[in-house]
Amino acid sequence: MDRPSPAVQDYLKAIYQLDEVAEVQGPVTTAQVAEALAVTTASASNMLKKLDTLGYAVQVKRQGVELTEAGRSAALEVIRHHRL
Repeated sequence: MDRPSPAVQDYLKAIYQLDEVAEVQGPVTTAQVAEALAVTTASASNMLKKLDTLGYAVQVKRQGVELTEAGRSAALEVIRHHRL
């Protein structure tokens, strides 16, 4: 699979990190993602739809988004590369 675009990588990393530090289990909200990346909720919403289409995440209606296995491994790959 090709490497995700930088924007997709940023979202994957943000969702992964929000999910890891979340006190509550369950989907990460669009508002949380938007705040973490300093973008509008509309922009975040559009990208989350794209991540769903690409198979990196699953949108849960009115709740938020969860990473798929592919999304999770792509996020970990991004984090590994950013640490180097």
